[in-house]
Amino acid sequence: MNVKRVRLRYCTAAAVLSFFSSLLVHADSPMAAHDFFADGGLVVTEASYPYAETARQMIRAQALAGQVNRFVHRPELTPTADQPVVRMNRDSYYSSAVVDVSQGATVTLPEVPEGKYLSMQPVTEDHRTQPMSYGGGTYQLATHTGSHVYVIVRLDATFSSEEVQRYQAAMRIEAASSKAFSSEPVNKDSFYAVESALKAKRFELLKSYGPDILSRSMFTAPTDESRAFFVPEIHQVASAAGWGGAQVRDNVYELTPNLPAEGCYQATFEDPGNDAFWSFTVYDRSGFMFDDVANVNSELAAPNDDGSYTVSLGCDAGAVNRIPIENASGVFNVTVRHYRPSSRVIEGYRLAPSIEKVQP
Repeated sequence: MNVKRVRLRYCTAAAVLSFFSSLLVHADSPMAAHDFFADGGLVVTEASYPYAETARQMIRAQALAGQVNRFVHRPELTPTADQPVVRMNRDSYYSSAVVDVSQGATVTLPEVPEGKYLSMQPVTEDHRTQPMSYGGGTYQLATHTGSHVYVIVRLDATFSSEEVQRYQAAMRIEAASSKAFSSEPVNKDSFYAVESALKAKRFELLKSYGPDILSRSMFTAPTDESRAFFVPEIHQVASAAGWGGAQVRDNVYELTPNLPAEGCYQATFEDPGNDAFWSFTVYDRSGFMFDDVANVNSELAAPNDDGSYTVSLGCDAGAVNRIPIENASGVFNVTVRHYRPSSRVIEGYRLAPSIEKVQP
């Protein structure tokens, strides 16, 4: 493979499209994940990072599957020792696939019991997130750019291991073309330097835009009404700090700043009434789970006598709905997720502001 070196020093649309067209290569066989980085590879900028990170995730998923148009299933909740993407969680079981949609493709999902969570989310090559589809059925796939999409399927965490394996085995992909996704190599140093800079911007954006605008603008698509909230710098940060996240109509995310990982924090709040569920997940400074007990969600949490909930962060071992916070980075942060959020949440009701330190 010939290596092309492109130095993008500015962020015009033409420059980003030039990077994107240089990045993509059509191939008859999958590119090996270890070949993605090369010293003389494409130089990454903040504007081109969403394309580069999506290419990296597609190549990794395709390599795990062994080919395009094939699911990789995770029949266990995300283990601490294997977190391929920042801010993964244990709210659902994951299946993923890279699909060639150039000549048409569909995903078929099995029927699950009423009230259980099953979603399918396509992500395009420029990291624009399409709306989710829910429940069993056959769903067409399409894209506004490139020829492939990354498909994420989430399955209810309350299913047994046997049920999960049965439902995952019933998932099907039908595609008229099976060209592997590939790309030109990327310069590793520039990639990780840009990634670190974008992650550091997350809290600046929270202050600049506020939680509501930030949440609405993180994950959008140019093909539906979410495009009205697209902000390039938020899109870039979202690609680094939460690749593969969902649109507001499907998930609302609340992000806290880093907090000292000592003492006891608690959040007490009214049930937001989501159509699916809510969850609290704790991460270290870099955005990774560090303890096997990393989250609490409304499907399993114990309510208070008045129907409200209390989530304990740190605190004594017997604290209600407790999540450990001590970790090597010395700080922790929380992502609150609302799956199929209620109108109350979409209109601004938030749980994270109720987090308070109750013991030093």
